[in-house]
Amino acid sequence: MEQELFEKYTKTYGKRFTRKQKHKFAKALHEDMTQAGYEKTMIKGSKLIIMKAEDYFYGNRKRMKTVIVVPYDTPERKFWHKVFYFPLDGTKTMNKTLIATYVPIILLYVFILAGLYIGGNFLSAPTMANLMSFLMFVLVIFLIYLMVHGIGNRHNVNRNSSAVAAAVALAKSLDKDERQRIAFLFTDKNKGSFLGARCADEDFVKDGKNPNVICLDCIGKGDTTMIGYNPSNRKLAMEIAKCYPEKGKQIETIKLDESMRVQTAMSYFRKAVVIASGTLDEDHRLYVMGTGTSKDRDADATQITKIINMLQAYIKSQK
Repeated sequence: MEQELFEKYTKTYGKRFTRKQKHKFAKALHEDMTQAGYEKTMIKGSKLIIMKAEDYFYGNRKRMKTVIVVPYDTPERKFWHKVFYFPLDGTKTMNKTLIATYVPIILLYVFILAGLYIGGNFLSAPTMANLMSFLMFVLVIFLIYLMVHGIGNRHNVNRNSSAVAAAVALAKSLDKDERQRIAFLFTDKNKGSFLGARCADEDFVKDGKNPNVICLDCIGKGDTTMIGYNPSNRKLAMEIAKCYPEKGKQIETIKLDESMRVQTAMSYFRKAVVIASGTLDEDHRLYVMGTGTSKDRDADATQITKIINMLQAYIKSQK
C-alpha cells in the first residue's frame, strides 16, 4: 500500500469522532473513491432522535455481488492503562472493557460527591463554598457528557484507520469489471448498537439486495489474521482463506455463535464474514491491545498488505 495513502487515513484524517471530523474525512474519501471510478450513495438512519448515522456506499447497486464493509468512525478515549478489543467476539469485548469504561466514571462520580461534602461541611467562607459548588457543577456536566457522548481518541491507527486505508487501496486496484461486482460500504456509529450497519442492512433489504459481505474490522497490530463467519457462511470464509498470500499457510476460520456476534456488525448482515488481525490470548481468542488509547499509533504494514493481496486474489477468483 502507498505510504501516502496510509498516512492520509491514519494521521491526517485519523480522528473521526465528531460530525465535523467525519465530514472532512468523507470529502477526502469521496475524492479517492470517485477517482477510482465508484459512484457514491448515502445511507442514513437514526435512533432515539439524537443518534444519527451516515454511511458512505460506493459501487454499483444493481450489479454488486460482494460488499466490503469498513467501520470508519473512531472509538472514544478510554482512561485506562490496558484496553482489550476482540474484533471477533462482541461479548468478550464488553466484558474486558467494563473496567476501562466504568471505573474512571465511578471514580469521577465519587470525587464529585466528596467535593460536595467538603464544600458543604468544611468550607466556612461563602466564596470558597460557592467556588467549590461551581466546580462540582462543571464536573457533573462533564460526567454526563463523558457517559453519553465520550471524548474522541486522538490516535486510531489499528481501529479503524488501517482498515479504511486497506479498503481504499483495494478499491483503487480493481479493474472496470471488478468494480461492477465489488462495492464498498463505510459504516458510522459502530459503538454498542452498530447503528450504521443496521441501517445499511435495512437499506439492502428494502432494495431487494442480499450480497456477500466481507467486514474489515480492526486490522490490528499482531501476527495472526483470522476470518470469522456467520453460521451459514463457512464456504465464503474458506474461499477467502484459501487466497491468503503466504505460501504453505491458510489462515484460520472460526464460526461466530450468537454471543460472539453481539454488538458487532455481524449481527445484522446475513451473508457475512469478518476479517481481523491481532494477537491470540490464552483462550485462542483474537484481540488487539490499546485501541481507544494513546498507544494506538503503529500498524503492522505486513499484515495489511497480506489482507489486501488476499482480497485481490479472492475477487479475481470469482470471475
